[in-house]
Amino acid sequence: MKKSITVFGAMVFATLILTSCGSTVESDAKKLAELQCKSQKLSQKILAGDMSVSAESMSLAADAAKFSQEIKGKYTTDEEKKRFSEALLKEMGNCK
Repeated sequence: MKKSITVFGAMVFATLILTSCGSTVESDAKKLAELQCKSQKLSQKILAGDMSVSAESMSLAADAAKFSQEIKGKYTTDEEKKRFSEALLKEMGNCK
């Protein structure tokens, strides 16, 4: 009985750890995609002649670059990088 409780506890712990890791990848990808998407939209306005948003566009681009560097240090294994890239592509597909 005691052994089955220990095994069950280990399974619950592993499930929680794996679930939380997955959501971190998705949330990081979503955050970076949102920054990049907003920056792209503002860049399009600048190209159309609206220079009033240039400072905001540059600020967002800088934030996206900074966050991207943090991500490179956070996800170091090939598997983590692949999961992040896939999540980022999925989120960038939502950019309208």
